Amino acid sequence: MQDPVTIKSFPNGLKLILNNEIPFEQLYVAFAQKLIESDRFLGDAKLVITFDGRKLSDLEERALIEAFGQYSHVTVLCVMERDEKKNEVFIQAANAFSPSGEVENTSVYKGTLHAGQNLETEGSIVVLGDVNPGASVSAAGSVVILGTVYGDIAAGIKGDEGAFAAALDIKADTVTVCGQKCTMFSKNAGFLRKIAGAKIIYIGADGVICEDITKEFLANIPF
Repeated sequence: MQDPVTIKSFPNGLKLILNNEIPFEQLYVAFAQKLIESDRFLGDAKLVITFDGRKLSDLEERALIEAFGQYSHVTVLCVMERDEKKNEVFIQAANAFSPSGEVENTSVYKGTLHAGQNLETEGSIVVLGDVNPGASVSAAGSVVILGTVYGDIAAGIKGDEGAFAAALDIKADTVTVCGQKCTMFSKNAGFLRKIAGAKIIYIGADGVICEDITKEFLANIPF
């Protein structure tokens, strides 16, 4: 019989494989016990987590996330969804651009932001969803969007040149970092085309820089 919970690690995160054949109450007890047993090994790490093997309701997922705070010293930065490999590369990029090697003082917002919704934080923020037209996210630290950006995002709003903005896809016209706007268009055969794909925008020696988030990019980060 499959174990109730299996924990596998990947860089900066944990993959939690959940048994789909037992009641959730039984799974939760086994999950809590696994966290207690693993607490010394996991320590006070800040990790990204992903669930596999079982479809969870929002309440069930929230219960498991809150269990980390009750039965371990782990801080859950965010829950990865959709394309796991792409998200792993994305989180590596976010961590690489943090001076300490980890995303500190970070708030997490789960859900899509709609027109009229505005998030602002004194630290950094991770949004687990899209930023729709008419919505905005701004932070004194960095802004990380695990979704598509159609609205406005601004990082380093109080002048932190170490801040960055990153997203799995950016459909907005501009992104602002430390007061400098990055235009999300490239000139191709005389036409302006929207820049697509996972991007990270930061302040370099020559001003604001926009880079693809790829494994090759990560290997050449000068940090």
